[in-house]
Amino acid sequence: MLGHLLRALRRLFPSSAGRVEVSLLVLVMAAVPVVELLVIRLFSELVIDGPQRWRGEDSLLMWQIAGFFLAMAGARGMHHLVRIVRVSRFRRRFEELEARSPSRQSWDWALALELSTVLVSIVQTAVFCVIFFALDPLTAAVNVVVVLSVMAVLSRLYARELGRQQAYVASGSRPGSAPVSDRVSGRIRIAEFGAAAGSLGMGVVLLVVLFRTLEGQLSSADAIVFFLGSRLLYGQLGAFSAGIMRFSRAAARTDLVAAA
Repeated sequence: MLGHLLRALRRLFPSSAGRVEVSLLVLVMAAVPVVELLVIRLFSELVIDGPQRWRGEDSLLMWQIAGFFLAMAGARGMHHLVRIVRVSRFRRRFEELEARSPSRQSWDWALALELSTVLVSIVQTAVFCVIFFALDPLTAAVNVVVVLSVMAVLSRLYARELGRQQAYVASGSRPGSAPVSDRVSGRIRIAEFGAAAGSLGMGVVLLVVLFRTLEGQLSSADAIVFFLGSRLLYGQLGAFSAGIMRFSRAAARTDLVAAA
């Protein structure tokens, strides 16, 4: 699965400048949830300690509130801006490639968009795993094991769906081939199995967080960050599951897999 992603990056963006530009774009996209995690941390501190500091007329509280809203505005602004920039950058890089048929261009676009989505999910997942070590190493270690297990499940599901998509390409629309409704519903169903594996993994991590908090090993603010951060992390794995299944559909219709 990871080999196909790297191969797609090299084929769609053959120049070093193009790959560097896309990689930087992916890193900026991946930074958005990290900033949002900082926003969550600021908000949890304001909610937990804010009432007492408000009654004590703490002069720094207003500055922290202003910092919270500035960080939140920055995170949302980055989220929307990077999605707009992504399309324009892909278009400019694709214009540098050799002339291709409209059908090939369409599938290359689909491949590139899904490639950026799944790469962002991978980078964001890795960054969240690292950040969690700053909060509680034991819980973070459990989280890494769970994430690797979920990724192994997703890799097997991807291989299965890629085989299905290749079979669909081979059969075309001949009489007796699988109808479009079955092809689409099957892909969505497999993607949901992957997302469900992520949800199960999140439950395991949150169970550890709960016990660590009850034992006094985690502060309330850190527990809130773990809870919401886990929602973001495993939500990204759910998005990765859907994206990698769509990626398999586009990969089966280009020369990506044939060149493997």
